[in-house]
Amino acid sequence: MSLKTALRYGMASLLVGLTLVCILSPALLFFKQVSSYTLYIMLAFFIIGMCAFVIDERKLMMVSLLCCCVLNLHLKESSNKQMRLAAVTAKPSLRISHISLGNAESDYDSVIDYLLGVDMDFLSFQELTPDWNAHLIDRLSPTYNYVQTLTRLDQYGMGFFSKFPFQKIDTIMVDQIPNLIGTIELSGHENCNIISCQVEPPVSQAAFEAINQQFDSITRYIAGLEGSKVVLGDFHLPPWSAEVQKFKVTSQLQDGRRDIHPRNIDGSLSLPKIPVEHILFSTDMECTSFSEIGNSIIGRIGITGTYQLLTDYEEMVQ
Repeated sequence: MSLKTALRYGMASLLVGLTLVCILSPALLFFKQVSSYTLYIMLAFFIIGMCAFVIDERKLMMVSLLCCCVLNLHLKESSNKQMRLAAVTAKPSLRISHISLGNAESDYDSVIDYLLGVDMDFLSFQELTPDWNAHLIDRLSPTYNYVQTLTRLDQYGMGFFSKFPFQKIDTIMVDQIPNLIGTIELSGHENCNIISCQVEPPVSQAAFEAINQQFDSITRYIAGLEGSKVVLGDFHLPPWSAEVQKFKVTSQLQDGRRDIHPRNIDGSLSLPKIPVEHILFSTDMECTSFSEIGNSIIGRIGITGTYQLLTDYEEMVQ
């Protein structure tokens, strides 16, 4: 076998092996960390396929583009499977935003001015420090009359700012990590439970096990809740990770994100990024919009979506 042939087979084997790692996500830490970059690996496969086409390496081109196609389907399978977002109707709905304040690249006033210009019903903040809390309450509380915050000096501070009154507020602790739950009334007959969940950064095998345990605790908790559910937060994991996929299945939650190309709230497109922030919703709701929030001044600070009930008011009365 010539050196060129050996290199060709070696390259093809590497592409196939990486594809299997991304899809199967073996339990070892190294493989889990590699699978987090599935998005970039897929783009790399496409570039390799185009380069192989230019240099007339047809077999390598076919292998690379097939692997790219498989990963593309894998990424799509992990997102919202609808070809189009649901149509907006007169059914009760909720416009909700998740904001990670650690992503903000500007001062307090610039971020708050931007948020006041975004018409939302419910704002959920994570990485909420005492300083941020004071500025947010001062500027946002006249618009968002109902406020519940849990400030900390570490990354686990969080808070809710709502235009709807809270029917109930709860906090559950999982290994010293808080999860804030607020229940609001979307109509005269239907409650919506909003759970802010933030997990330990996945930097070790033990951290991945802790994430699974936290997701299991959240699953058990929301199973006892009445009404629709929205779980949001920075999971530090992309939607195609095995942990997030399992959480969505066991909790019967859906993802509002339909693709990997970030769409800003103004309709423009951004460069593809690994999405680690999530808004998941129960099967009795449907998503009518989903986008990123932020701009060149304050940076990309979170995600937002609109979710409406599947059952309209007249049906609930009956």
